[in-house]
Parts: sequence; structure tokens; C-alpha cells
Amino acid sequence: MISVGIKSDNLWKKYRKDDMTIYLKGKFYSCTVNELLLRLKNIERDSVAEIICSLDGSFSFVIESSEFCLLVVDKVRSSPLFFTEINEDIFIDHHPRNLVNKKKFNKEINANSMIEVFMSGYTIGSKTIYKNLHSLRAGEIVIFSNNNYKRIQYYKYFNQLNHGAKENLIEELSEVTINVFKKMIKGLNGRQIIIPLSAGNDSRLVASVLKYIGVENVKCYSYGTPGNHEAKIAEIISRKLGYQWIFVPLSHKSEKEYYTSKDYKKFLDFSETFSSVPFIQGLSTIKYLKEMRWIDDDAVFINGNSGDFISGGHAPNLEIELSAGNDFKCKKEFFTDSIINKHFSLWGHLKTKENIKKIKETLWGEIIDSHIDLNGPVESHQLYEYSEFIDRQSKYVISGQRTYEFYGHEWRMPLWDDEYLYFWQKIPYQYKENQNLYKDMLKKKNFANVWRNIPVNKKTITPKWIIPVRFLLKIPFGLFGKRGGEAWKGFERGALYYWMDVTHMMDSVGIKRIARDFYKSPRHHVSWLSSKFVSKYSDNE
Repeated sequence: MISVGIKSDNLWKKYRKDDMTIYLKGKFYSCTVNELLLRLKNIERDSVAEIICSLDGSFSFVIESSEFCLLVVDKVRSSPLFFTEINEDIFIDHHPRNLVNKKKFNKEINANSMIEVFMSGYTIGSKTIYKNLHSLRAGEIVIFSNNNYKRIQYYKYFNQLNHGAKENLIEELSEVTINVFKKMIKGLNGRQIIIPLSAGNDSRLVASVLKYIGVENVKCYSYGTPGNHEAKIAEIISRKLGYQWIFVPLSHKSEKEYYTSKDYKKFLDFSETFSSVPFIQGLSTIKYLKEMRWIDDDAVFINGNSGDFISGGHAPNLEIELSAGNDFKCKKEFFTDSIINKHFSLWGHLKTKENIKKIKETLWGEIIDSHIDLNGPVESHQLYEYSEFIDRQSKYVISGQRTYEFYGHEWRMPLWDDEYLYFWQKIPYQYKENQNLYKDMLKKKNFANVWRNIPVNKKTITPKWIIPVRFLLKIPFGLFGKRGGEAWKGFERGALYYWMDVTHMMDSVGIKRIARDFYKSPRHHVSWLSSKFVSKYSDNE
């Protein structure tokens, strides 16, 4: 027996056609629900991947029929799906807690998954922390039929290393960007758009392109410690675009209250996936905006996730990669080392030889399972981008959309649109390094005239009182050269980050806990989110 636990609400809809039932969240740009059901009526496993891959949009859906049950998430896993087997029966839901809470669910913990979450904030692959709870990966299908099931990865984000003249690619990226936004706006039917605006490239791109194509029903907001550089720049951008802007001040007092509130506890339950820690940035701000009725009830949030990643901002340095060696063993080591150093470093004391060995084996196992052609001209940065995309980005970063859903709002992610994915897949690495193609396009096109004279990510230290304190504390470290510089980074992160964090996410931890854990070399607020996660679900609970 197969049981689908999804209920219709403001995000999930239920449709029927003949003997087929579809539970759908999101939308398609390329076809209607009826057209999709018609195409899948006589489903064949060899063709289903091609049909699903052709769908353009942000979606998750489950299709039930007398012959099969089909589970699908989009190319970026914008809305996850889960399933479990209990006494030979299959249960499916988008809220995994509904599955875990079933009477006969086996709550045996996957110890390796727990280590992965502890070190990075997310699991690797399709695993959750429970051995009997399964998640769909980005770009994956699961088909149940004849008492069996099969997983099919219909899409892989894997750079193809095609080449072309940079100037031509700049023009193409500009055209793709405008096409993506026009397509998105067409489906919103004039609804109010809300943009969390910062001093960076990605949210500015969203706001400036909307203005460029003539969209006026837009509001922007920023938040954090009063006087922070992100808000100052965002205000300038909004004023120049002619969009209404509001600043939401955060303080240690206000955020401590929120992170101990019933709302926050409900959110943790609502957003739980058992495969990553929650994404909490800006959560209290949305509640504030709703309470003051600054946004429409049907407003749609549009953010800049994840322009920095897709344009090459996270990929390892090419010169360092080349110096590491060109043989396959060197490339494999460079890939796994780069991922671990970048994302599996939430706690310094957990980076033991044993843990690192396990993580490396699991990361490489995921590459093998993906059926990437490793006999071809594969570079380690290609493997890096694939790995981060299917794990960290799709599980943790994109889960930030749950913050909008929790407060009853839809969202759009234009920088994860299919056209964007396909464009960036073909861009050679030398144009991705330091995001040079992306940045050059933004400066050249200068959408809505907010790119050439307004600084991007110009960092300043907030609050001002910490500037002289930081200066005095840094002096002794300067006596030890490069080693002292590295030591200072660790000290600053552990001793001062709580006060310098303008987003106030560190208030979810508390200063006492931060001081107590200083010797464990925590990285940022996600370190403690991972620690709380592991404590909550460990066998010793």
C-alpha cells in the first residue's frame, strides 16, 4: 500500500484527471497540470526523466495512479519530499515529522549522517539522520510500481566547460536575465513584490532588473543593527530606483525574545527536514513587517538566492587547483579537501582524521553514484560545484524559502531559474573565477543605473564602539606574521563575532554558550544550530 499524507492548503493543491491524482506545490512555466498528466498517463521509466526535465518552474509534486506513484522535486529541490517504509507500506509526505511520528516508524539513527550535520549543517546525498527516512535529491524522481521503487536523477548541475568569447557571453547573460524576470513577472499578475535588499550583487540585481523592465509594485526592506553598511547601501539603491524602503532595527534584546518565543519553536517544527539545520536569517523581520501591515497578504518575496554560488563565487581558486597537480588522484583530493575546508568546518574540534576520512569517502561515493563520466576531462572545481549544489545549496541555503512560507507567503527565486542554470553550466571556469563574468555584465549593463557609483559589499564595522577594542586586541597577533593573521581570524570569530553580527543570528545561541564553547573553534551561528540539532536527535536524548 502507498499512502500520500499531503493535505491541500495555501501552498499545496490537489487535482484529479481520470484515474490520476496529483498533489502539487509551485508552478510550471512550460505546461499546464492537465498537459503534464496527459503526458504521464502511460508512463515509461525510460521517458519519464525527459518529460520531467523539460518542466520549467519551481515545484514539487506527487502523482498517484492505479499503476504507479511518482515523486518529483524540481532541479534545485526548492520544496523537499520524503518517504518511508513501514511494514511493507510506503508513506509519503512533505512534512517529514508526520512520517517520523508514525507509531511503528523505526527511529534508528544514521550515525554518519549525524556527524555530517554536526560538521556542516546538512547531510550528504539522499540520507536523513534516520536510516528509514528518505529524501529526494535535487533533480530527482522516485517511481513506485509493482512493489518496487526506482530513483532517477533526471538533472545534474555539472559544468560542461564550453568556451566562447567573453563579450558574447556577457550579452547572452544579459538577455537570459531579462527573459527570466519577464517570465516570472508574467505569472505574478501584478501582485506586490517584496525584496530583502542588501549591499551585495544578487538582491540588487533582483531590484534593478525589476525596475529596468518596468515593474513598480515593489517594496524593499533591510534589517539588522542600526547603522550597518548593508542597510545604508540598500537605502541608497531603493531611493534611486524609486522603490519604497523600510529598515527593521534588531537588537540583542529583541532577537533573544524572538528566539525564545512560541513562533520560533513552531518555525523549527515547520521547517524540519532531518537533513539540515534550519535557515533562520531574517525570520523575525518578516513577522515584524506582517504585524505592522507593511506588506500585502498575497505579497510575493523575491530574493537573490543564489547568485553568488551559481556565478562562481564559491568555487576553489583555479591557480591553487592547478598547483595541486593534474593527475586524477590529486584532483580527487583537491575536490574533497576544498569541500571539507569550506563547509565541514563548523567545529574545529570535530575535524579529526577519522571524521575527515569518513566525509571524504562519502563525498566521493556521492560522485560515483551520480554516474558522472570520470573518464572524460573532469576538473576538481566541476566536482566541487556539483557537490555543493546538490547538498549545501539545495538542502540548507534554499530552505531559506521556508521563512516566507511560515508566515503565509509565496516566493520566487529567479537566479535559480532553469535558463539561469543552463547558462551557467556552460561557462568556462576562467569566466567564473571571482565571478568576473557576472560582475562585468552587471557593470556594463548597469540596470536601472545602480551599479557604477554605489559600492558593492563595502564592509564597515558595526557597532562603532567595537572598532577601538578590535584594534587593540589585534596588535599582539601582528607580531607573529602570517601565523598570527590566521590565529587572529579564529580569535575574532570566537570572541567578537557575537557583537559584530549585524543580523543578530548569534542571539539564537546566547553569549554564555558562545563563551563556553570558545575552545571548540566554532565558525558562526550555524555551528550552534548543528550542535542543538545533534543534541535533540541523538540516541542519548
